[in-house]
Amino acid sequence: MNFKIPHHLAALALTFIFAAPIPVVAQTPAKQPADTQRAFSFIKKSDAMLQEQARVIFNQARKVFAAHPPSATPSDERLLAFYALDSLFHDTRLDKGEAFTEFMEDTAKRVAATLAGPKPASGLRIIRFYNHGFILQTPTVTIAIDIVRGGKRVITGIEEEPYLDLELMRPIIERCDALFVSHPHNDHADLRVAKLFIEAGKPVVAPPGLWTDVSPLITHPRAADATEPIDFTVALRSLKTPLAVRVYPGHQGKVPNNLYAITTPEGKTILHSGDQTGGGADLPKLLKIREQIRVDVFLPQCWMARLPLVVEGVAPALVLTGHENEMGHTIDHRESYWQCVRRVQKLSAPVILTAWGEHVDIP
Repeated sequence: MNFKIPHHLAALALTFIFAAPIPVVAQTPAKQPADTQRAFSFIKKSDAMLQEQARVIFNQARKVFAAHPPSATPSDERLLAFYALDSLFHDTRLDKGEAFTEFMEDTAKRVAATLAGPKPASGLRIIRFYNHGFILQTPTVTIAIDIVRGGKRVITGIEEEPYLDLELMRPIIERCDALFVSHPHNDHADLRVAKLFIEAGKPVVAPPGLWTDVSPLITHPRAADATEPIDFTVALRSLKTPLAVRVYPGHQGKVPNNLYAITTPEGKTILHSGDQTGGGADLPKLLKIREQIRVDVFLPQCWMARLPLVVEGVAPALVLTGHENEMGHTIDHRESYWQCVRRVQKLSAPVILTAWGEHVDIP
């Protein structure tokens, strides 16, 4: 890998002033802030050192991403920042530590700040949340897909161990018009998040069998044994005309998994894969999608089996991958960014990798 090193250095100027001696007044040394003291000495404090080291790398990665924004041709600096995150996310000593918690909270705050700012004047904005969560934003609508707080057992609301406090989700949900859930696994489906949408009178679209007794605001557009795509609409308070959606019935193993093709009022169609396995009986259907609809943006999970073949069948104008480094998994199933970079090299469409909290504007 070739790294880009700046070739210019600031000039150093030395100015000597000869004058009469100036009396020196003794002063009491200022007390060093606790943070400064902590930053230089970690003798016999290896856990604290690892947390501080992680904090430094997380913050530096954010700076690199700001200087090298999402692109289909990422710079070496951006790739190195991704690989640095892989190293942190795969060190289980850091799981749920202060540094990781701060990084997750920063992700939520960045997403909330983006949503609180001006909407795109035209086209489509895709905001990356945690794991395989995305938020689609246009001048007229904002749609959340598979956004969760992270952690384990969040699907039931019992014995929760979330990475994000529910209050951090409120400003995000306040600016979303609906929630789509692909399948009933806890890294895609969060009951507490769904209830916040329902409490606000906003629709939730879910796969068959999920949360059937929660609220009539939850829509299950297809039966568990469905084999053909189904067209339906979702009424939103922000739109005069219902949102047009096509659901492709898929599976992760034997678990029903909805692939949502959402067409915005501006005419952009986004297909989210959920955790569609990619093979099996569903594959022939996926390979015909290009014959049925035009997909502007495909959002597949990075580890999908036969991903190049599926992308060819969908024929999107752009691919944004998701599901890198799901922290609820063991490290062998926390798919690395570097693994994703290898996989997408064979895709027939341009690909953009994103970090949590980033967004991409598409004309």
